[in-house]
Amino acid sequence: MKRNHIIYTLLALIVAFSACNMEEEPKFPSADNLFSTTEGANTVLNGCYAGVADFNYYGADFMHLTYFSSGLFTSNRDASLADILIFQQTPSLNFVENVWKAGYRVIARTNDIIDNLSDVELNDIEEQNNILGQAYFLRGLTYFNLVRIYGGLPLIETTVTFETINQPRATEEAVYELIISDFEMAVGLLKDVDAQTAGRPAAPAANMLLAKVYMTLAGNQTAAETDNWQKAYDEAVKVYGKYSLVSDYNTLWAEASSNVSAESVFEVMGNEENTLRLYQLFTASNGNKGRSVWGRIKPHIECFDMHADKYPDDPRLAATFKSEWTKYLASGKTQDVKSYPFFTKRNNKDKSYPWLNKYFIKDHTKENYNTNVNFVPFRYADLLLMLAEIENELNGPDNAYAYVNEVLGRARASAETPSTEPADWSGLTQEEFRAAIMFEYRYELLGEGHEWFNDRRRGYDYFKTNVIDIHNNHPGYDFKVKRDVELPDDSRNLLMPIPQSEITANPSINATDQNPGY
Repeated sequence: MKRNHIIYTLLALIVAFSACNMEEEPKFPSADNLFSTTEGANTVLNGCYAGVADFNYYGADFMHLTYFSSGLFTSNRDASLADILIFQQTPSLNFVENVWKAGYRVIARTNDIIDNLSDVELNDIEEQNNILGQAYFLRGLTYFNLVRIYGGLPLIETTVTFETINQPRATEEAVYELIISDFEMAVGLLKDVDAQTAGRPAAPAANMLLAKVYMTLAGNQTAAETDNWQKAYDEAVKVYGKYSLVSDYNTLWAEASSNVSAESVFEVMGNEENTLRLYQLFTASNGNKGRSVWGRIKPHIECFDMHADKYPDDPRLAATFKSEWTKYLASGKTQDVKSYPFFTKRNNKDKSYPWLNKYFIKDHTKENYNTNVNFVPFRYADLLLMLAEIENELNGPDNAYAYVNEVLGRARASAETPSTEPADWSGLTQEEFRAAIMFEYRYELLGEGHEWFNDRRRGYDYFKTNVIDIHNNHPGYDFKVKRDVELPDDSRNLLMPIPQSEITANPSINATDQNPGY
């Protein structure tokens, strides 16, 4: 009889909360003890956040999976040039497997909190509700990530037992019903922004994610065809004014000021002892003194070119892209390197593409890649662009300009000397605004985890036209060389495959349940 791999989440929970001793019969704290105080419940909640920051989730593999297959990034990792970077991922690819497993580990831990805190009353009811709200938020976020990546999912809503562990794939509609319910519960339970622990989601963060859910469900339909645009507006507008843009875009990426800014809606926290792999993933190979970075993820050249063509003097260009850096050689010497757009020849691992400056190591003299910098998947600028897109869909551009122009105005104000770019928008038709706002997400948020989702939520035709075709028709590439890859036209790539381990281990899922084309 097959047993589902998710069973190890139960063992992981037991180990996480076990006493650290060498007795032959170790004593494990019971659920009754863990959830009898807010301190104990927070211990379990910390395990949920540790799962979100894990290497296999936001710590690294979420980026490997979604950035590599977004069509907007390439890699120094040669193996990925032959599979996921050309959309040839398989059900057994490690990134496909790891994100699924990591997601279900977080779901298992949040289920434990939801089951055990929902039916008790602790001394500090406000904090109890806040812990419960965070569990609903993290479960909703994880299911939202997974359903957009894999499609229909096994729905596991309670603490797993041997009797309930093997679930069939639910429909996407059923998964979204749970996601909406989880975020609605989070809205009612979480503290407001001023009262919440820095970096953790407050009630408006759940409103923002609800708006994203409804935008995803709206797809490429107009407001006349679906009420999801109105639902998205109703949630997004509740977040307006709850956060604020920082005055200087550059401070969002400086080590001293990047964490828990006024703009941050939710952060995945790391520290030097339990570091996120941001510097290791995004810094050019041998780009620090310790020669400990990988150079895994860097933008395609059209990302730079389109941004520079649209806004040549945009201060965000220098903050986003890095083309001049120091390389540490095995001899101990250093070499100054200039990458694209200064270097335009092809097939050079170090120089043929720009790097993403946002997460490029700031002090290249460091021996290691460890950092206290957090990853911020949701910030207020994104919310303003969402409101601009939603308002345009509902009523046209007249009242949508104000939202996007807030973001553009902050960008201009971030220049060392006065800049006229990016200029405020005006005079666009609804269709022109719709096209422009989708690219504005890239210019403002490149590398922050939105590309895979934004470019797919409007359907395959949009993805083909605005990602695949733009890439394949760019005159700067030479697809005869190794590092420049041509993207295939295949609609299966709206979704990742269901992992092979799930199909093998779960008797409620078989090969016929696999996504089309895999």
